[in-house]
Amino acid sequence: MEVDKKDDIPDSVVKDDQHTMSYYQALPYAKLLDGEAETWLNEICTNLAMCVQARDFGPGAASWVKRLNSYINMKHSIPRETRAKLAELLFQMTFMPGLDTALMDAWAATCARLIRKSKYLGPEDLVLPWKPLYDAIDWYLFPNTRQKSLLADSKHLGSLIRLLEHAQRFFPASATQEILDELLPQFSTSEIRDALRVIGYLVLLLPVSIPRNSQTHAILDKDNNGIHPKEFLPTLFSLWSMITNSPTCDAQFVELLSRMAEQNISDEYTAEIGLFNRQQVKYIFTVGMRMMNLPVGSQENGGSRPGGTTGFGSNGQRTDLKAGNALALRHKPERFRSLARFIVYTIIPEGPKGESYVMKLLSEMIQATELYYHPSNHGTWTYSLTTFIQHLSVEFLKRWRSEEEKDCPTPQERRLTLALREQFVLTLRPLTYLSMFGKDHFVIGATEATMKSLAWLEPGLIFPGLLERIYPSLETLTETHRTTSALGILADVALPLFSRDHYPAGGKHLMPLLHLATPGVDMNDPLKAITSLLFITSALSTVPIRDLTTNVGGGHSFSAGGGYSNNYTSDLRYDGMDMDSVNEENELPRDEEDNLCKATTGEMEEWVAKFLRRVFTVFENLPQIHNQKKQNGSTETGLTSMLEYACDTVFGQLSDDLYDMALRMVMDFISEQVLPNAIHAAGLLCNSIASANPVKAAKKLIPLCINNISIELENGAGSTMTNSETSTPIQSDSTLHWYQCILYYVVNKLGPDLLNYKKDIVDILHEMVTKCKSRRGFVWSAELLKNCLGSLLRIYSKERRSLDPEHWNDEDFMNNSHMIWGKTGDPKNVNVDWHIPSQKEKEFAIELLETFLVPSMDHVRQKIETGDKGQPANAYEETNDFCRHLAVIYRGLRGCTSMCLDENTEKDAVVECADDEGSEAVQEPRRLVAGYAFTDSSDPLYIKAQKIRKNIGELIRDALEFFLVKREDDLESLKLVINMARTYMDDAGTAKQHVNATKGQYLYAKAVVKVPKATKQYPRGLLVRRAEIHHLQRLRYNAQSRTRDSVHDAILNNLLGLSLSSYAEIRKLSQHTLSAVAKNFIGSKTLILPPILDVLKSKLDNGDDKEQHANRIKGSLYLLRHRSILMPCLRDWRYVPNFVLSLCGAQHEDKPSIQELIRKVFVDYVTQFNTRSFGVIVPEDVDINAQAIYSNTTTSGANTTGTIKIDLLKEKTQTRESKNLEAYQQLVQSLLEFVNDPKVHWRYCSMAANLLELFIRPDMQQNAGVAVFASECINSELPPMRRIGVGITTNMLYHIEQRTFAKGNRDTILSHQVKHPLEREFNVADKNPKYSEEEYLRIYDEPLTDENVQQWPLIDSERAGWYVWPEVYKGYLLPSSNVTLPEIDQGSLDAYQVFHKNFTSKEYWEKLLKYMSQEVSRAQEDMFNHANVCLYLSIFQMYQDEPVEIMKENFVLLCQSTDQKAHQRAAAELAAGLVNATSHWSKEKADTLWGWLIPLIETTFSNITPDTLIYWESFVRVCSHRRDPRRIRPLINLILKAKVDPTSDAAFAEARKLILAHILINSLGWRANPLVDPLLGEYMEHIDHPYKQVREVLGDNISSILQRQWTPSYPDIKTLLRINSESERGGVGNIPTQMDDRVAPHVEKLLVKLDKWQAEAKIATEVEDTKTYTNATLCWLRQSLGRYRVVGTLPYIIPLWSRLFAMQEFHDDQDLQHMATHVLHMVAQYSYPPSVVTKMVNEFVDILAHSESWRIRTRALPLLQIFFFKYLFSMENDHVLQVMNSVSSMLLDTQIEVRQMAAVTLGGLVRCSQREAITTVQTQYSELLEIKLPKRRRDRETGKIIEVPGFADKLLKKHAGVLGLSCLVNAFPYEVPKWMPNVLCQLANCMSDPAEIQSTIRKTFSDFRRTHSDTWHEDMSKFTEDQLSILSDMLISPSYYA
Repeated sequence: MEVDKKDDIPDSVVKDDQHTMSYYQALPYAKLLDGEAETWLNEICTNLAMCVQARDFGPGAASWVKRLNSYINMKHSIPRETRAKLAELLFQMTFMPGLDTALMDAWAATCARLIRKSKYLGPEDLVLPWKPLYDAIDWYLFPNTRQKSLLADSKHLGSLIRLLEHAQRFFPASATQEILDELLPQFSTSEIRDALRVIGYLVLLLPVSIPRNSQTHAILDKDNNGIHPKEFLPTLFSLWSMITNSPTCDAQFVELLSRMAEQNISDEYTAEIGLFNRQQVKYIFTVGMRMMNLPVGSQENGGSRPGGTTGFGSNGQRTDLKAGNALALRHKPERFRSLARFIVYTIIPEGPKGESYVMKLLSEMIQATELYYHPSNHGTWTYSLTTFIQHLSVEFLKRWRSEEEKDCPTPQERRLTLALREQFVLTLRPLTYLSMFGKDHFVIGATEATMKSLAWLEPGLIFPGLLERIYPSLETLTETHRTTSALGILADVALPLFSRDHYPAGGKHLMPLLHLATPGVDMNDPLKAITSLLFITSALSTVPIRDLTTNVGGGHSFSAGGGYSNNYTSDLRYDGMDMDSVNEENELPRDEEDNLCKATTGEMEEWVAKFLRRVFTVFENLPQIHNQKKQNGSTETGLTSMLEYACDTVFGQLSDDLYDMALRMVMDFISEQVLPNAIHAAGLLCNSIASANPVKAAKKLIPLCINNISIELENGAGSTMTNSETSTPIQSDSTLHWYQCILYYVVNKLGPDLLNYKKDIVDILHEMVTKCKSRRGFVWSAELLKNCLGSLLRIYSKERRSLDPEHWNDEDFMNNSHMIWGKTGDPKNVNVDWHIPSQKEKEFAIELLETFLVPSMDHVRQKIETGDKGQPANAYEETNDFCRHLAVIYRGLRGCTSMCLDENTEKDAVVECADDEGSEAVQEPRRLVAGYAFTDSSDPLYIKAQKIRKNIGELIRDALEFFLVKREDDLESLKLVINMARTYMDDAGTAKQHVNATKGQYLYAKAVVKVPKATKQYPRGLLVRRAEIHHLQRLRYNAQSRTRDSVHDAILNNLLGLSLSSYAEIRKLSQHTLSAVAKNFIGSKTLILPPILDVLKSKLDNGDDKEQHANRIKGSLYLLRHRSILMPCLRDWRYVPNFVLSLCGAQHEDKPSIQELIRKVFVDYVTQFNTRSFGVIVPEDVDINAQAIYSNTTTSGANTTGTIKIDLLKEKTQTRESKNLEAYQQLVQSLLEFVNDPKVHWRYCSMAANLLELFIRPDMQQNAGVAVFASECINSELPPMRRIGVGITTNMLYHIEQRTFAKGNRDTILSHQVKHPLEREFNVADKNPKYSEEEYLRIYDEPLTDENVQQWPLIDSERAGWYVWPEVYKGYLLPSSNVTLPEIDQGSLDAYQVFHKNFTSKEYWEKLLKYMSQEVSRAQEDMFNHANVCLYLSIFQMYQDEPVEIMKENFVLLCQSTDQKAHQRAAAELAAGLVNATSHWSKEKADTLWGWLIPLIETTFSNITPDTLIYWESFVRVCSHRRDPRRIRPLINLILKAKVDPTSDAAFAEARKLILAHILINSLGWRANPLVDPLLGEYMEHIDHPYKQVREVLGDNISSILQRQWTPSYPDIKTLLRINSESERGGVGNIPTQMDDRVAPHVEKLLVKLDKWQAEAKIATEVEDTKTYTNATLCWLRQSLGRYRVVGTLPYIIPLWSRLFAMQEFHDDQDLQHMATHVLHMVAQYSYPPSVVTKMVNEFVDILAHSESWRIRTRALPLLQIFFFKYLFSMENDHVLQVMNSVSSMLLDTQIEVRQMAAVTLGGLVRCSQREAITTVQTQYSELLEIKLPKRRRDRETGKIIEVPGFADKLLKKHAGVLGLSCLVNAFPYEVPKWMPNVLCQLANCMSDPAEIQSTIRKTFSDFRRTHSDTWHEDMSKFTEDQLSILSDMLISPSYYA
């Protein structure tokens, strides 16, 4: 077979080209693929459609969907129309009611694959509904309280959410309005779970742009049914503004808004910045600072730890954890990627100069956070920051490249400009230079990625500065971490750096950098060595290595150290981070750059020699390998692999003369020494050099190896018998092994040139096979045979150079190859030079097989046949004999797997296997053309090859049986046979491990060069690798889903037998082999599962060996732990019953290890058990789509045949389903019999009961026998059985109820359409046209009556109407004569009667409550159990008040046992279930219950102890959660009537009343406002309660009431959108920031009292009253500030702000002072809308200007630092200047502590935002420094200093000047700006001034010296000689010896 030329490739293959790379045109057998894609796709579509129409979803449709995935994996094209139809069909199939969740998962994943790429499918091709996705996710994620949810079902949610993310763009235009109508009415801030649930769905579901044609970009919705994103954008900000303290909320909204920014960049609608206005953009920048969670602010005591953070801290984590399952809706991408995407896609040129407002904000953000990037400031935030700039650079590069494309829809005026690109790079450049030498590899990795993206954008701005930092780092010997970082960065930027078209100046740096990097290849530092090799590989992957200097004139000399000595960069220096110059490099003309580049190639020969010497040195220092398995994954192994990869690249790129030199060096190295530690590494080195030029290498290496091997063998090497693969090789055999290894690697890719050495190879092979008896010797002899066969028979690429053979062999072209350095390969035209087996090669391969393989097979077969005639005298020799011949067969088999595919000689195999699989639709997949050596069945060689394959299979079968029966203890031989079986069964051309390893190498190399929007723009060598991987994948596909014949069956059975062996080593190997090969054969599980389960059930007979029997049980259990073997036991009802009963019946084995295995298998089964189907409801649309696909892919003549086949398939499917149902029913009955058997051990009874619980289904009639068992379980003595009994009973009662409401209709149950008879839907407008919020809430202030239920039905959901009213809402009526509950489902009546009998029995209740009130365990806390509550709820909901009188007496006794914790818990659980169950009782029954329950509860409440309070808290929470307040009005009255008694001495009793009220207020939410409003006045009145415990709870309650005061309750969505869009808050929120009229009087009264008490406290000695009020107020604020709701907190911060500072003045009460400080920090870090930020700035300024206490001023400054930094982007310029002036004035404060803190604050302000103010500040304070201090003199008599008039004032001003200049110096700790030297000199001149000035200056210079010590050798250049002389004493660290 010859390599196909372009002209020979059929049109169908040429058109099969949807991908960036032409995969099929690159294959050598492309001409044989004519029609493959079309035929295969038609086959898939036809059969999938037939399976759907026949309802064969299980094996049938699932099998064809799997093949569709294989089709996609094979990179075949799918026509646009077919793709759309398949996607629509799979989408509809995913949501068919009753479907197995495993199938739903598979189909959702496949559908997502079909629709995820916009270039293949757009909204014009396909429209998908959003509601099925939403309903399905919501059903699994937020189940009903009693709905059974399986762990495995929830695992499949990931596929649904991924499908939703991709399906979003296919929603119709009308979907936006529908989604808003559905979700916004569900939004509520009562629970964070509700809020994040709605936000999560909005992010996933909401279309972010108007649907457009994916090709023409025209708007599709011509009728304008959709809502433009601009209309709901303000509402999104409004939702966002209501939530704080939630990192998830911020991340979700930033993700949504970033996608809106990206997808609307081309939209014609514009606000100020695209869709957004400036206020919204500034808000997101503020949120960005919050997400970074940076430490900020000084401590008052001068401590080094920051005083606060810009983020939420631990509060945020606590808030998010309360969201529960709502967190599953989080968008997965990294949060900083979303922020970066938003910023990049809002950078839009504005104005005549094309400047960008967002670019200005980004510059300010980078400026503010710059210091945090410095390695000295390393912390938890560092990785977040470097990740942020990484995503910024990647997103910018992506947008830049997309806007360069011809079909870019972005208008020209919105596109990025060159000026913006330059500004962007200059903004990020200082940060990358700072973080490139970070302290951990994550930070460095992110910086490398950033550098790479920036280098692709502006190489001229990045590389000069980068190289200036790189060269010293590579030259240094003391800072190895910098060297490693520098090499890692070079590896990442190698492609843009050395690309001549991209960066012409980079070429001349190649050789200097290579010279500097080569010493890094050092065994002593493997990490640095790997990084060095990675750089060398990256640099040379696109650079031909050849000397081009023959025609170059001199003029530039290159130093041996790797640098270069022209004048180009001699004075290249940077001003630290003060990089103002744009044109960093003095560009040379291109011709001169080319000459410089060409001149450097003269050093390539020297470098190659240097590189090889380093490689040899590494080999010489490799450690001894004692255990190959343990060695895998070690650093040394990684280094060896990297060396191989680097050598492959280097040798492949060498010119002929340099290759000859390299070959000579390698020859000298391997011939002069033998390194036992580096044998394998030397082989890999020879493999690399031989692969580059097989002819030359073979000519040198093969004779050398053969000669030395012959000599060694003649001298007895390898003659010592060793059989074990773990045995240590004999030292004297090292030379033999050295040359053996080199030889078998050299022939690896020799191909046709191997024929030149045919006789030599055969002779040496024969000699080695005959004479080698050591393990390594005979294995490596066989390895030579394997590689020879592979070299002759495999298809592989002959080279992986950077240029195709045509250009590489063109001498004229290559003489100017320096011009094309960095040129990537053409993915459409890779031109791979493939090795294709020639006829002579095939003949030689068969000859080798017949010469070596066949004789060894005959020898082994003879030994097997004579094995019965007795054991030989020497078993060790016998094993050695077996191992030697088996090694030849095994390696020979591995070498010839690509020889041919096995023929299927048994005619009935396909049909038999199809039946085994359980479906006629499962057929043997097509076999792909994959370049097998023999394909012509008439070819004699083909016949020989098939015969050899057949004989090998039969030999493996016989050998396995022989060793299993006769020589099971011959472990080494047996392991070889098992490995042979795996190769024979699993290898159809290439091994899975080889494919995975090749893929891994490719992905690793790809990650280094990959950049966005440059698909497959890789070095050609990588593209060749990708083509090879594609070929290997085709080979691997042929190994799957094969039909079995008798040989395969026998091998599988024998492997199964060995999997149960007595030898653990054999068991383990056999189990992995069996699990791997069984996947490849249709119906193989039918063969192996029954025996496995039989072993599990088997019992020990009298004659059996006990240990052997235990090992067989172990083996079967270990097999069942393999997922591929366990899956049929989960999904196939032919095996499920047998498995379950076998596992439960294994109780006869008492060995602890077996018991533990059984437990693990059981846990695996339960965790992977998913909802199984016994019937699927197929909507009509599914059939229509299936028929459409079927009609498109079949001819009219085939339709009739297809219809007959569909009917036959349907009949078989129905038969299979009826058998499944029968098996299910029988299993339930069998499990019942098992659990009722008194002989069964309790642990196994518990296991069976758990499984029984899994099999209870709502769509099946409830079994009376199970009901009896469950009733008995509840009252079992064993706690585990009781828990199971509770679960089963609850589920069964719930299912009976559901079946009753559904009237037994299975379809209603499966489609989740069951509706409560009392449930109704009401239209808001129709129900109450004069609706108002007051009218609605007034209802809740009234008791429950039929009249108010008619006016407002019972609405249990607290979300309804809080934010906005839906058009239709659900409510409940009370049972009446008109509305009654239906009769019990007849099919479940027997089970109902069983439960009825028990739950109306006094004895049963006594026993039940006795067990329920037992203490759980001493080790475990006795917690309130919601499962028990659900049980009671189910009982009393089903049987209503009938059991109440029977259990009443026992319940009362439990309530009265106030001293028993467990009794109180049981009473609370029972009461909670009972109260909840009254929801649908008649009013009369409920009133009767409340009549006796309330007095009992009241008495119980009065006796609550601290230990039992938690149970009754849970009782109140459960009763009031999501309940219409009218349902529990008596309980509400009971709790709220308890008043605060300030005179009581019982602190706990008072606190208990308030705590229960707190729980009630929180649970009822906004609808409790009319009930709890009166409490606010009461609580405020008693805020001075004498007991601290009571005051704290009072603060909590006040906070809870205020949080629920605001209720937006808009009448409809339209009004909501309109009001939010008209908001005056800049579109960033629509929430109140002023006090409500209902609250204001209470707060005003409190403020008056606080002012009065604080005034009195200043002069009074007793301030206890003040402390009590203060304490309660602080508790209230602390609770409010720590919560996630904003509305109940914001209005009260400003009024209390100044008073909080006064609360810090209680110095005699440390706790109170600390609490006040903590609250103040919380206030400073709180989230404020822009309108409040302005007020807060004024408050800060006011306190600094007018506070009388210097301590308050000092404490306010650190808080100002936090606030200023956090709200940097929310403040207007006027506010910033106001703050600057205020802080500046503090430098003249009379108190030195204030001045010092003001200086620190001023430095921070200048640093993060006011760089332009530096000159002004410098001038201002330099003038103060000029003040002359009058001389003071001492009094001669007293010796005291006499104060001179005006001295203190001048000293104060001069100190202010010193502080002002010092703060400028301290603001830039790691750099030396141009103004700094002069400022330092000014300060140094003041060192003789008074003490406070001296102290400040000394500290300034001390800090300067500390922060600049590392870079002082560079920073010195910024100072003049005069300045250095002035500063010498100040900057030189004092020495002890000075």
